[in-house]
Amino acid sequence: MSIRELHQQIIDALEQGDFVGPIEKFYAEDVVVQSNDDPPATGRDAIAAAERNNVEGVTALHGIKVQATAFDDQGEGSGVVFYECEMHWEHTDRPKVDINQTVVERWKNGKIASIRFYGDIHL
Repeated sequence: MSIRELHQQIIDALEQGDFVGPIEKFYAEDVVVQSNDDPPATGRDAIAAAERNNVEGVTALHGIKVQATAFDDQGEGSGVVFYECEMHWEHTDRPKVDINQTVVERWKNGKIASIRFYGDIHL
C-alpha cells in the first residue's frame, strides 16, 4: 500500500474523532514524536497512552481540515508526507483549542518512524 493510502487512513480516522487508533495502527513501536522545539517523545505505547489521556477531556470536536499535502513516496511503505491542517475542539481543561500546523511524517516499511508537528496552538 502506498504512503498516500496509508496517510489517508489516518486523516479519515482523525475526521471521525479517532486520535488514538492511528497511533496504535500506524506508528512504529520506537516512533519519535516532536512538537515544535519541545523535547521529543518516544515509543508508540507511551504516546498512545498520553493521547488517550488527552482525548478523555475532549467535550466537543469541531473538525480537522487539511489544506495541502505533499508526498515523497519511496516505495514499500517508505517515504515522507508533509501536510498542513487546522483542528478545533473543546476540552475540559481548555474550553477552546485551535491548532494550525504543518506535519512531517517519515514512513518506513508501512509505519511512521517519526512525526514532527510545527505550528501554533491557541488555547
